[in-house]
Amino acid sequence: MIKYFPLVILLFASLGFSQSSDSIYYYRNLAKNDQITTEDRITYAKKAITLSAKTDSDSTLLNSQRVLSFLYIIDGQIDNIKSINLDNLSLAKKIKDSVSIANAYYNLGYSYGKTQKVDSAYYYYFNAVKLYDKLKDFKNYAAVLLNMANIQESERDYIGAQNNVIKAINVVDKLQKNDYNVDTEWSLYNLIGIISGELQQYDNSIEYHNKAINSSNKLKDNYFYKIYSNVNIASTYRKKGDYNLAIDKYNQILKSSKLLSEDASTYAYVINDLAYSKFLRGKDSNKEIETLYRQAFRLSDSILDKNIKMSVSLNFSDYFKTINQLDSAAMYSTTAYTLGKELKHNKTILKALYIKSEIEKGEASKKYLFEHIRLNDSLLFAERSSRNKFMRIDYETEEIKQENQQISRQRLWLLIVSGGLLFTLFFLYIIKTQREKNKELQLERQQQEANEEIYKLMLSQQDKIDEARSLEKNRISKDIHDGILGKLFGVRLSLDGLNLSVNKEAIDKRSHYISELKNIEEDIRKVSHELNTDFIKQSGFLDIVKTLVDAQMNAYKIEYTFYGDDSIDWDALNNKVKIHLYRILQETMQNAYKHAEATKVDISFKMEANALVFCISDNGKGFDTHKAKKGIGIKNIEDRIQEINGELKIKSHEKTGTKIIIIVPTINN
Repeated sequence: MIKYFPLVILLFASLGFSQSSDSIYYYRNLAKNDQITTEDRITYAKKAITLSAKTDSDSTLLNSQRVLSFLYIIDGQIDNIKSINLDNLSLAKKIKDSVSIANAYYNLGYSYGKTQKVDSAYYYYFNAVKLYDKLKDFKNYAAVLLNMANIQESERDYIGAQNNVIKAINVVDKLQKNDYNVDTEWSLYNLIGIISGELQQYDNSIEYHNKAINSSNKLKDNYFYKIYSNVNIASTYRKKGDYNLAIDKYNQILKSSKLLSEDASTYAYVINDLAYSKFLRGKDSNKEIETLYRQAFRLSDSILDKNIKMSVSLNFSDYFKTINQLDSAAMYSTTAYTLGKELKHNKTILKALYIKSEIEKGEASKKYLFEHIRLNDSLLFAERSSRNKFMRIDYETEEIKQENQQISRQRLWLLIVSGGLLFTLFFLYIIKTQREKNKELQLERQQQEANEEIYKLMLSQQDKIDEARSLEKNRISKDIHDGILGKLFGVRLSLDGLNLSVNKEAIDKRSHYISELKNIEEDIRKVSHELNTDFIKQSGFLDIVKTLVDAQMNAYKIEYTFYGDDSIDWDALNNKVKIHLYRILQETMQNAYKHAEATKVDISFKMEANALVFCISDNGKGFDTHKAKKGIGIKNIEDRIQEINGELKIKSHEKTGTKIIIIVPTINN
């Protein structure tokens, strides 16, 4: 697959040149003049450096050396780029010039990358990108991330490369759309398209390559950008197995009239991949496929492009092996293997070894197969090592940075800790004291709330008692007025009439009326007894509970029984316990009516082994306690029981009713 990566060169505009010497300034300007040869420009830059060294000004010397560094990059003098930027890095750190430090890191990463020392290149790029981010130089920040991702992709660290590309794309999207930034944007989309293809995310790969084409449309001369993107799209179709789409795309690319004359290597690559796609499709004639392969091979040989020749030889050997021309297959696989060794292209070496192991027989076949397995294992190990290496660079660089920051803060922390320790101890003492006071106040508030609720319940009961008293007085008044007084009046009139007669009949009637007076006496005694009974004195928590049960059960039209143990000293029981029992009783009676659909409920309060046992059972439809989900009512009951340190037992089965038992230890006020 073709990859296009622009050469990133740091421009050196706005260097802030020292004006301490006219000669230095003069030679720098000559070194920047692109109308003269690069060799002469390098000579002038070296003269500026020599004069700058005599000024004893590090910033002046650094600015002159940066000019020479730029010229070395243009001229491709990799070793000189490395040496001068090591000097620049030392000078920049000395005068704390962050921009120059970042640029030196960038150039060192570039030089190490050119010499295939990827770990060193990645290390310097990593330091550069951190500084560019801090300096908000997003143009170079994105460019360095692109170079880091290129290294990671070449070392098969696809996930790390993908992460760096995405970070760079997010930055480039916000930059001005000039040629440099658009070129970076195209390269990023192109690279993430290649990475997605390697991860077999083919649809994503095609989408990113199309985005790369859209980016290239912002450039005036975008011919080759579009060619490379379309070649990558065709290659992705082939990998995906869409051979028809791949072949159509390759044919469209080959229609370009200037591709052969201006980029013969790409033209040969397209012919080779077109032949390979036709070979994989299996519908085309061998003659047509072989013609395309030979055309690509001759062209790669004539332009001395070993990469294309290696790729064509590998595909050609696979083709000949398939049609059973083993001599030709062996010849081209050997060519591919040799070029793969020379170019250090491990994928080609692996595939060539595999083809050779299938072509050869006996010991020769085993030899190639074992070499294939050994190389594959070593590549897998190297791949894992590369990923770990990049992660270690990230981690160690960040760790060193954190250690430096930690050392610089240690002295300050020692001063802060010594003073803060006393303050903390004093503060903790205040917190502890305040918490204890708050706990006491909270207990008092809870007790007060409990007393207030009991008081409200008592007031409510008192209202009912007053109402009952009024009704009872009215009844007694009516009984006396309509009954006793009426009888007394009738007896008095009868006796007055009988006082005038002394016959036996009168005597019998008087005797009858005397008996009637006795009956009236009994009625009066009964009323007196009722008046003498003070039902109010008998009222208390149990009366409140009885009233609640009677009212609620009658409202629900449920038959019930109620039993309250006389040995329970309700007045001595904690008000908090009584409140929770009252609310639990309300909830359980409501559940019996609403959920259980009971027709009878039995309620009892008993004392057993110094514990109050409250039991309520119904004849409702019941439920499976192991499967049923707890509702809000049951959860509220459990919370209340936990508040009073009680114990809850629920016994229930479907269609057999439910029995709830609550055991509360007797806690006196």
